[in-house]
Amino acid sequence: MKDEPVVILGAGLAGMAAAHRLGKRRRPYLLFEREGRPGGLVRSERVAGYTFDYTGHLLHMKRRETRDLVLKELGLEGRFLAVQRRSFIFSKGVYTRYPFQANTFGLPVDVVRECLEGFVQARLDEAARAARPAGRSKGPAGEGNFESWILRTFGPGIARHFMLPYNAKLWGVPPREMTTEWMGRFVPQPGLSEVLRGALQDRPEATGYNAHFLYPRSGGIEVLARGFAAKVEARLNTEAVEVDLKARQARFSDGSSVRFRRLISSLPLKTLVSLIPACPARVRRASARLRATGVLNVNFGVAGRNISDKHWIYVPEERFPFYRAGFYHNFSPAMAPRGCSSVYAEVSLGPASPRVDPARAAEKVRRGLIEMGVLKPGDRIAARFTAHIPGAYVVYDPHRAAAVAEIRDYLRENGVLSTGRWGSWEYGSMEDAIWQGIEAADQSA
Repeated sequence: MKDEPVVILGAGLAGMAAAHRLGKRRRPYLLFEREGRPGGLVRSERVAGYTFDYTGHLLHMKRRETRDLVLKELGLEGRFLAVQRRSFIFSKGVYTRYPFQANTFGLPVDVVRECLEGFVQARLDEAARAARPAGRSKGPAGEGNFESWILRTFGPGIARHFMLPYNAKLWGVPPREMTTEWMGRFVPQPGLSEVLRGALQDRPEATGYNAHFLYPRSGGIEVLARGFAAKVEARLNTEAVEVDLKARQARFSDGSSVRFRRLISSLPLKTLVSLIPACPARVRRASARLRATGVLNVNFGVAGRNISDKHWIYVPEERFPFYRAGFYHNFSPAMAPRGCSSVYAEVSLGPASPRVDPARAAEKVRRGLIEMGVLKPGDRIAARFTAHIPGAYVVYDPHRAAAVAEIRDYLRENGVLSTGRWGSWEYGSMEDAIWQGIEAADQSA
């Protein structure tokens, strides 16, 4: 069995990174992808001279090894622009800088006052809790959920005017149904001095993990996927239909089958479980508890003018159907014809959301962008593209951690490494997916 290959299911970033690593180490592998081209959601479409990604995909590089892999080993050095973020929130009819909690300048005075008073009181309450004798209660019951954390950390003003409505729109579930285990670098937590300065003046300095990013000069984010694809071998249009863990064998839609020494899967965890006929009932029950939020990605190419100087805008108010809008032509001028621009908007499809009609949803988005002032009623829409992304965000509810551990432990015991954003069932970046693929390859070599 030691001469049999490592089989990799899914040629997204994690799967291709695993294949690339195994290839470098001269380990045999077979990479399978059900689609006709690799990359997963790291793909771009060309429509009437405009390039649209499958929603905003920006490359944040924190590790030297992944940076060297992408820019040097994949031969993409010089293919990316280094961009400093220009992101804003649109609420109360005005734009404020991201993150909201550190940039309330420009909002109505009563809103700023409510946010500041709530934040200061939250800090005083936190100090009082920390000073309580050991063994006494540190806070109210239920404080471990995301909503309670928001109120405890930022106070009711920031919670009411941004954090609660925005996150409910994004995740498609109330923040009280979520844990805080996902946050890490994704939720900036400014100190009191930053919050006060951001209320008194416009502060252009960028903070947070995404303050800077890389983006291809041309071709959209699929340039990254193509860079990997040029360095690995993949069998496309070949979907896994069954995984027999006892026989260490995977079967595919074309009737073929292959035995494996180890299996690396970047398929969604729920999908992988469904492919294993002999999967124990406890693992199937764990899989059934996992929830995810989808996104309808609506894109417009606008002829004849620049509609915005921003990179993206967070939109917390319920009257707008989308939670975020972004502008590809500001990531790179090559994303739209000269003198034109493009916009994408993201509509959350929560676990309990009804089915949506893409055409009707796109029209609602267009009207919402007009109401915001991004589009004008007379703008000529020269290109349209709508993508339904059924899995966009993992829902971090109280069931997730135990369910994921149950499934992945079972898989690991049977020679399977489930990796990547969806194989790990987590919220992560493109760099995270690449690194996870590398780690999976090292563990299976």
